[in-house]
Amino acid sequence: MPRQAPRPMCFIAMPFGKKAPPGKDKPVIDFDKIHEVIHDAVEGAGLESKRADFEESGGFIHKAMFERLLLAEYVVADLTFANPNVTYEIGVRHGANAGMTLLICGRGESLDQLPFDFAPLRALPYDLDENGVLSQAAAATLSAELGKRLRLARSGELPSDNPIMQITAYGSSARVEHQKTDLFLHRIEFASDIGTQVAEAIQNPDTDEAIKTLVSLEDEVCAGPDTVAQLHTALLSIYLAYREKKAYDRMTALFERLPTELKRTQVAREQLALALNRLAEHSAKDGDRDQATRYRNKAIATIEEISEDERSSETFGILGRIYKGHFDAESNRGNEDMAQAMLRRAIDSYEAGFRQDPRDYYPGVNAVTLRLRRGDKSDFEALQKLIPVVRFAVERAPKPKDDMERYWQCATKLQLASADRDWTAAQDLSIDLIGIPAHDWMRETTVENFKIQRQALQDDPKAVAQLDKLIGKLTSA
Repeated sequence: MPRQAPRPMCFIAMPFGKKAPPGKDKPVIDFDKIHEVIHDAVEGAGLESKRADFEESGGFIHKAMFERLLLAEYVVADLTFANPNVTYEIGVRHGANAGMTLLICGRGESLDQLPFDFAPLRALPYDLDENGVLSQAAAATLSAELGKRLRLARSGELPSDNPIMQITAYGSSARVEHQKTDLFLHRIEFASDIGTQVAEAIQNPDTDEAIKTLVSLEDEVCAGPDTVAQLHTALLSIYLAYREKKAYDRMTALFERLPTELKRTQVAREQLALALNRLAEHSAKDGDRDQATRYRNKAIATIEEISEDERSSETFGILGRIYKGHFDAESNRGNEDMAQAMLRRAIDSYEAGFRQDPRDYYPGVNAVTLRLRRGDKSDFEALQKLIPVVRFAVERAPKPKDDMERYWQCATKLQLASADRDWTAAQDLSIDLIGIPAHDWMRETTVENFKIQRQALQDDPKAVAQLDKLIGKLTSA
């Protein structure tokens, strides 16, 4: 039986049962009948309708109510009689979530006497007769108009009426732990199932079959609603799995299918830039210089779209890799002036990343390698200060959680030892590195870095001999 992707949720905040206006005996309004109309409109808009008093989970009813107010993608609130519970719920929603909140209210005295706080919020009115009955015609009108507004909200065409979000930069609550709420269990199960299959695809040695599986999962998740946060996690896992399988063209294609808010995230843009740069490197190797330039320029533009306050050491590390690839391409063409300009930008980017987070040794060790490659007097002076700091960073790094992290930490220590020409330490570390399981591309990356070092130290016969040994060991491992 095919899995059913979770739908966006709409919580309905309203009175229940039959109620008269406060202090009066009539008209008596049957709010459960009105709820039926709202429920059908919500479901007709492709949303999952929930109402707190209809919960089946048992326990304290306010727990379920708060979960929905804080986490539901949409809320419909009925302000008829300015019910204190409903007005309180609207206040909680407005203060804790930027998601869409649609207000409705019975026309007449209830609408006319809404507290001034609600006056600017454009509540959708519905008609009740003098006995408080919602006629069939009025029900049809309410259902149609509410359904229309919900569909506009889903498409992003209905602006939020949340006054707090309109005048502040405050966003939706990120402190609520989704995994601890009953509401999201079925969503997590769906995302976890996707995650399990993604992990299996990554481990599949048949790359074509693995990518075929990932494409199928991508289509399945993209067919679901783009406003459900748990599906964003599933999409990112597929996105990164393409990277592991070197399916960079699939990464760039998936980016275009991501929900708008996910496209704007730092991680999505960083990984898009990485994929574009890999495609640029492949095009350069194939001799297609123009295509390589297009990919590279798009990669740089993608990084530049990340705001200054969102940039991380990873952002600068990817930017450094882009400029390093450009340096390699220009060097191969014999365009030395442009090559040196790109080498400078690569070094500056890597060092900016290491300054951004001195705990991240990746940009630091790459800055060491490229300063060694350039090899002018200022570089060797800088290396005397940079190498010990990067070595300290990798020595203080958290204990590796898997073989991949263990490999990169050991490879970094080895590159630092060879850059410092400490061949005794390099010999010991090379033995350790060979004993760590690693993908071919990981060893290839390390070998390429040693080749850069070898070229930089070509006037030192001992260094050349030692680096040839390291390259030989890693190549045959």
